[in-house]
Amino acid sequence: MLARSRTCQKNLYYLEQISTKSTVSKYAVVRGTKMSIQTYAWTAILAIFLGATLVQAETVDDESTISITNVSFVAPSPEKENLNDEWVEISNLGDMDEDLTGWTLEDEQNHTYMFQGFILKAGASVKIHTGVGNDTSSDLYWNKNTSIWNNNGDVATLKDASENVIFSYPKELKGA
Repeated sequence: MLARSRTCQKNLYYLEQISTKSTVSKYAVVRGTKMSIQTYAWTAILAIFLGATLVQAETVDDESTISITNVSFVAPSPEKENLNDEWVEISNLGDMDEDLTGWTLEDEQNHTYMFQGFILKAGASVKIHTGVGNDTSSDLYWNKNTSIWNNNGDVATLKDASENVIFSYPKELKGA
């Protein structure tokens, strides 16, 4: 297990526990406009106590309130029959609705999902599932019949309609 201290949009800081199956669960949340040295020190101490390494996520657009907040890169076996258990969760951490039309989500192999006519409400989240299903306000479907995300870790990159990287969820660290 690894714990990562990550910086999200609007300087939302959290410490994650990352399992070897690439499913992420949040451990603790520390909010603030800036992480103070004291807060950083306590986060580092907690990470060390948990036997973790401290790293920072790649966040390109510090003004965006849209973030990748959770992932499940591994579906249960047989994987091909459980593709909807492979997903990426995107959240709107802001207080205004965001039109994601033309935005894309892609993996390292450039498999690309494009959002079409989708508004992510303020404070809401949506899961983009690999498999087939009917789109709702909380679940969208890529409609693929094969796995997209690499089981050993992958990079999920969210881009806006102008192809600016908004958020990139990194691979697991070596030795995870």
